[in-house]
Amino acid sequence: MIIWKTNRAMLTTALVLALGAASVSSAFAQSWKISRGLNIGALTPTESRKLPDGGTYLSGGARYVVDTEDPTYPITAQSMDCRWMCKVPATGKEASCVTVCGGADKDGDLFAFRSTGPGSYEAIPGTGKYAKASGGGTFELLQPDDPAMTLTRWKGTLNLK
Repeated sequence: MIIWKTNRAMLTTALVLALGAASVSSAFAQSWKISRGLNIGALTPTESRKLPDGGTYLSGGARYVVDTEDPTYPITAQSMDCRWMCKVPATGKEASCVTVCGGADKDGDLFAFRSTGPGSYEAIPGTGKYAKASGGGTFELLQPDDPAMTLTRWKGTLNLK
């Protein structure tokens, strides 16, 4: 009988700890929906070179500061680097491009996003709280008055598990 009480107490303790762990992990799950995001940045140098097949490789990018309407969004006021790479075929067909953006937040966790096509992006895994990041949205490139600057208006979601 005493063994039953001891095992029962251990089982109860284990159950309480398991429920506590489950509630703690769900407490870290957060989501944001941003409707007024603006990345303000400076362009980095563009590079170009000919490829052996006659096509052209182009690359460039920008360094941004992220601004949103939500001060709790984890990368609001953080800096982010973006790089784009394109291959323009020698045939003159449409270019194929890849764009990736990322940075470190105030806690030192790395976050990342990639373009999934013209005007759309998705969150991709980073480190720490961004290890299982998901979400995405749309973006629009704006023409600022200063040709050395770049502006990107965006909206979307970010989910952290």
